[in-house]
Amino acid sequence: MIVLDGLGIGPMSDSSDYGDDGANTLKHATGNGKLPLPNLEKFGLYNFLARDKQPSKASWSEICPRSIGKSSIEGHWEMMGIVTKKKMPTYPNGFSEDILNELSSRIGRDVLFGEPASGTEIINRLGGLHMETGSPIVYTSADSVLQIAAHEDVIPVKELYEICYVARHMMVGENEVARIIARPFVGTQENFKRTNRRKDFPVQIPIPNNLFKIREANIPISCVGRTTDFFGNYCTRSDKPVNIEESLQSTRMYKKLLGGFIFLNLGDFDSKYGHRRDVDGFANELKKLDELWESFLQPLTSNDLLIVTSDHGNDPTNTTHTDHTREKTFVLALLKGFEGLKLENIEMVDISATICDFFGLTPENGKSFLKQVMKKKKRRTTGFNSAS
Repeated sequence: MIVLDGLGIGPMSDSSDYGDDGANTLKHATGNGKLPLPNLEKFGLYNFLARDKQPSKASWSEICPRSIGKSSIEGHWEMMGIVTKKKMPTYPNGFSEDILNELSSRIGRDVLFGEPASGTEIINRLGGLHMETGSPIVYTSADSVLQIAAHEDVIPVKELYEICYVARHMMVGENEVARIIARPFVGTQENFKRTNRRKDFPVQIPIPNNLFKIREANIPISCVGRTTDFFGNYCTRSDKPVNIEESLQSTRMYKKLLGGFIFLNLGDFDSKYGHRRDVDGFANELKKLDELWESFLQPLTSNDLLIVTSDHGNDPTNTTHTDHTREKTFVLALLKGFEGLKLENIEMVDISATICDFFGLTPENGKSFLKQVMKKKKRRTTGFNSAS
């Protein structure tokens, strides 16, 4: 299962409640499908744009998330069978003095800021002061999140992780935010740069859930990318590669060595390009994936189910904020030997229900669409030039 983090496909009926009218990440990042993505288009990605639907390798459906919220936690939880019905706490006016003072007391350092901000902007603005004082920068966003940034030469990454671990155990009860995020950075004033050693400390997904069902059946679960942070206690093996190429390599490695369920999140779409409102960067990342796609599909056999999906939107053309955008998501499902077709009545929780069904398990929540994927077998052809 591959999550294209932040790749929404258009506004939902409640998008205006989130200030996200007109958001459509796929449409705006690809120039309404004009971006050449020949392999992903054949797979079915452009089926989600408003135009004539073409036959595709994968079966497909758009999805309207049911959870309240628009972050990766709500999205990934819902994929795994848990619909979030209660809004997780947010801090549009910043954290209270009590929260900031308690955090400072627990870690033995003063803290800076404590208000909503763009991560790159606040690091550029307060990075110099942080280096002078040794005080970590605390900030939030429209999501349920507390982020802590520190220069790697001032607060070593391991210590920053410990600070976030302390914050995770402090933010409980009515302040139980979805995620505490460590944001290490390097560089000098006017040239600060966040590193790839970000680490999320999320609230744990409630039990029972469909991922728990898979683990309970002793099926290996390999987490690649940000799923390592979200579901680390469920992972048999885990890896956090630095780019798309390494992520797909790790996925192939786990398929070959362990089998079972491989859960990959491609997070750069979201963190590097969506939040930074970098349309060209988002488009180029899609082109990279497209270039690697056919070679990634090649080793798959009729014993492999591939699901491609998304957790939320992050429209890089949105100018009202730099947070996620409330959008529909999607599912693309490939089982070799079967024709791609339009899937009917699909919800987000059905994704993990289908994975459970594939492994012969009864899901805790959701309904499997595996029979729909297997509805129409491909016709076999013969001859020297035909496909096998």
